[in-house]
Order: sequence, then C-alpha cells, then structure tokens
Amino acid sequence: MRRYLRIVRSTPTALLIGFSITSCSGGGGTGGPPPPEPDFALTVSGAVSVVQGATTSPITVGVTALNGFTGSVSIAIAALPSGATTAPSFPLSVSAGAKQQFTITVPATTPTGDTAVALTGTSGSTSHSATITLTTGAVQTSQSAGILYLQSTVNGHTARIGLNTAWGGSIVEVSLDGTNFVNEHDTGREVQPALYDGAGMYTSFNCGPCIGTWSWNPVLGGDRYDHGSPVLSSHLGAALLDITAQPLEWNPDDKGGGPNTPITSDTTVEQIVSLVPGYPLAFKIHLIVTHTGSDQHYNAGQELPAVYVNSPFSILSYYGGTNPWTNAPTTSMSSVPALPADTGDLYSSEEWAAYSDVSGQGLTVFVPGQYPFLTAFSAPGGGGSGPMGDTTYYFRPYTTFSFSPSTTLEEDVYLIPGNINTARSMVYDLHQSLSATNTFTPIGTVDAPSANATISGTNVPFAGWALAPVSVTQVQLIIDGAGAIATGLNVNRPDVVAAYPNFAPLQCGWNVTFDSTKLTNGTHKISANITDASGNVAILPPVGVTVSN
Repeated sequence: MRRYLRIVRSTPTALLIGFSITSCSGGGGTGGPPPPEPDFALTVSGAVSVVQGATTSPITVGVTALNGFTGSVSIAIAALPSGATTAPSFPLSVSAGAKQQFTITVPATTPTGDTAVALTGTSGSTSHSATITLTTGAVQTSQSAGILYLQSTVNGHTARIGLNTAWGGSIVEVSLDGTNFVNEHDTGREVQPALYDGAGMYTSFNCGPCIGTWSWNPVLGGDRYDHGSPVLSSHLGAALLDITAQPLEWNPDDKGGGPNTPITSDTTVEQIVSLVPGYPLAFKIHLIVTHTGSDQHYNAGQELPAVYVNSPFSILSYYGGTNPWTNAPTTSMSSVPALPADTGDLYSSEEWAAYSDVSGQGLTVFVPGQYPFLTAFSAPGGGGSGPMGDTTYYFRPYTTFSFSPSTTLEEDVYLIPGNINTARSMVYDLHQSLSATNTFTPIGTVDAPSANATISGTNVPFAGWALAPVSVTQVQLIIDGAGAIATGLNVNRPDVVAAYPNFAPLQCGWNVTFDSTKLTNGTHKISANITDASGNVAILPPVGVTVSN
C-alpha cells in the first residue's frame, strides 16, 4: 500500500535561594529600624539530563535583585563529573536582574546516575549557593539483523530508533520503553522521505496496481514490489548513525523495470541520526537529499518526511490556532479520513504534529521551517495493530522543493516518542534555542498565460500568485528556459487567502505584461521562478503556449 500526496524541558522549576539581613532595635527612640541590606538570589534550572559523551540543553542561571541590589555576581561551579566541561567557562559574571545560559558536556566515560552540581554566587561579602541535579544516562549504537540502532537510557526510560539497511535506512522504529510507534508493513511506510516532480503525471491514485503513468518518485524504503533501496555507506559512531542510500523509483513499470527489475533513482539520501542535545530520549535526523541527475524536477510538495504509525495511535494532535507558541490548547482529531479521502491542508502553525493513543502516548514530529500545514489520512488495509500490520495512520508536514541539476536539500527532523504534551514542551524549547531556518521553496501558480493558449501582441498578461514561509521578493517570467521580465507581488488575491487561511497575505499575486512580438511564431514554454527573502527559488512547471503574431 502506498501513500497519497497531492502535488500542489518541560520548563524547569526555578529554585529561589537567598536571604536578606534585617536588624531590630528595641525600646525608645524616634527612629525606625534600618533598611534591609541589598541582597540577591540565584535562580537556576532544577534538573538536567544528558547521556554519556553528550551536551546538555542550555541551563539558565539568573540573579534576582533584592532590597535594591545593583551589583554583579561572580558565579562559580563545582562538583562536575570528572572531565566534564562547560560552555562558556566559569566563573560567570551576571549583573543584577540578568540571566546567563551555559551547557555542560560530559565525557563518554562518565558513570550513569545523578550528580549534584553546585553553583555559588558571590558579590562582595555576600554569597549564595544553588544545586543542579545532573542525570547522566547511557547511550549505545548497534546493528542486529540488518537494523542500525541508536539507544539511550536515562531516568529509568529507554528510547530507541532503528534504521533498516535492507530498505535504504528508512526508519522502522522509534520506540520508548519497548513500544514502537512506527508502521513498517512495506517499503512505502515507515518514517522516510519521498520525492515528487511538479510537472510529473501521477495517474494512478494508490499505485496498486500502477496503471498509466507514475512519474519521478524516489522513495527511500524502496519500490512498490518491496525491493529495498541500496545502501551506499553506513557508519555507527559512539552516539550517532550515518547512512547513505540511493532511493528506488516507487513505480519501475514505466521506467524500464518491473516486478523483478527495480530502478534506482537519480538521488541520494544521507541520514545523520543523533540524540537531541539536552533531550536524550528524542532523536534528530539531519537529512541531506541530493539530486545527482542533470534534469529538472519542478517545484512540488515533498514528503519530508512521510510518517506512518501503528493503528493504536490514531489520535492526531497539532496546534491549529492563530496564536502559536503561547501554550494555547491543541487541536485533536479522534479519527482522520480513510483513503481515498484525506484531511486536506490542516493549518498547523507550531510546525509539529503527533499521533497518540487515548493516554497521550505516541510519536511527535517537529520539522522547523515547514509551511504551517499538514495532511493526514488513515489506511484500514487488511487490519493488524503492530508494526507489521496493514492498518496505519499517516501525516506529512507541508514541505516543498525544486530539484534542479545537482541540487541538495538539507533539513532537520525531530522525532519524539512518548507523551505528546511533554513532547510539545520540548518543541517549544527547541523553537527558542534553534536558529531560524528556511530551506523550503515558495509555492505558487501561473494563471496566465494558461496552458495551450495562443498569445499575440505587445501586452500579453503574465499573472499568478506566490507564497513562502518568508516574504516573496521576486517573480521572474521564464520563456523557453531563459529569464525575461521580473516583478514583485502587486495584486490582491482574496481567493488565495481563502485557500491558505492565516498564512497568505492579501497582496500575494502578480500581474504584468510582456511583448510576444519579440518571440518567433510557434510553440514556446512559459514558466516562473519565484524567489523568497532567504534566496530559495521555486521553479514552477512550464506550460506550452503558441505565439501567433
């Protein structure tokens, strides 16, 4: 069974530690007691987890002024595990009312367990101390029966991720305490990338069987006949997995192959899998997708990644409101449409979504920089509730790209097993600490000239609309592969606003004219390149027109 794609830590509790000195005087006199001495208090994170050989998430220490304190505080650290280091180095100098972040890196030889790390702040003769509980867990990598594993154990819990080398390194396991959330029924499931061409024809809905044309569609797991994509290289580090594969074309039948002849695509996919810094029960996948071919694959929605989970985890959760990153209530769907239907584009402004069971245990996926939309469906199939069961639930974040010759797309995907509310808090922390990213291309459509139109004269309309996660800076008319006129967005498009609510600005269209008399009579290809403020360029599929002057 194959997917459908439409082309188109928790917040730490602060410890407030400090005191003020007052004096009392008895009996007679007209004066009151003297004012309290200026003082300060330290606020620090209460507990931090890390695995051997890794670095904690940022720890914040702050100085709270008491009784008019205006000085600075020198903060020292002590009782670190042997060989551990901090960044920046201590002592820290923190002014009244200010905060400073630091991290702790522990060696791979650090014993597992808890360490009471002491912070001492001193200003003049006044000194206060605070303690951070640093929990060190174990991490290991291994290979068994063709599966590469990365596993961490901390605070009594074990998280594990598994990549199947027989299926191109597609992710067949993301588990917590032995519960795997990922469905691995066939090569088209798992958690994995799959790629599309905006100019391609995909005439068979579910490709079972693929009748007609099924265009460019590299799938990391393999093809529809369960041939696995070949692995080109793999490496197990002390705390990471690195694997590169050459995805197969999903449908080999119209590309010179068939049931017994898989067809490799003109792409490679490298996955570098590690633990999320500071969150040792979650995983970061750095994807490097390279188009090695010399042809053009036009702008399209991509599955980066496709996410398939097991049937017990059927509740879809995401934030669908208009006030993201405010801890506002999430949106939950107890059931999603079954194929051939889907949800359409669901507004999801916090860049994450999750499938869970009724207890809130499940898999959360965070893709920084994605469009604020997702699409989901269910596939009842032949039943079954485990990783090999045919019943599954799917979603994909809204991501786009144009694969020009020898282009590379890099992105990060975060997979968080366990309680989805805890995962959302982790996503909030990551959102605050990560640098803003924008690797996905704009989207848009050329409305005029339309396909197969006959054009003439000196004022031929060139019109359409464009959107991007950041602002669109330019739209360029492309005629027969060469750049012609360029324009900005200058037309209101309420229809696009209605199609992309809470995201599309009103002025997201363009409408200019060009001189067709400069072209020879006959057929020509008209397209547009859309550039955003980050320099990402969407290359829209061309349309054929006939010039008749």
